[in-house]
Amino acid sequence: MVAEAITVCPSTALVDGGLAHKLDVLHAGEPATAFFIRYRGKVHGYLNRCPHMGAELDWENSVFTRAGDQLMCARHGATFVPDTGVCTGGPCQPSKLVALQVSESAAGDVLWWPGGKTAPA
Repeated sequence: MVAEAITVCPSTALVDGGLAHKLDVLHAGEPATAFFIRYRGKVHGYLNRCPHMGAELDWENSVFTRAGDQLMCARHGATFVPDTGVCTGGPCQPSKLVALQVSESAAGDVLWWPGGKTAPA
């Protein structure tokens, strides 16, 4: 069975290296959030949970470093490659973020295709 896409936000709401858009989700049946970003022109989505201790990455929807070239955990300073989620520094090496399947529609929306352990809340 193919899951239906969830409209996350208008594509124009995500700016390269800008603020993330958050969405309430369930991960393994537990309440959580996901975040969606734009990096180098493409949208990406991740479970908003640092692999180090499970804390949310963002601080008021900010997940990028000041340079806008990496994602950073606001709690522990771990850094991640924005388009793969691979940890590049900090206490969670060699792990990675839980990636979500995302795309952009012809109508100009960011879409999330739920699957795996992460589902709409």
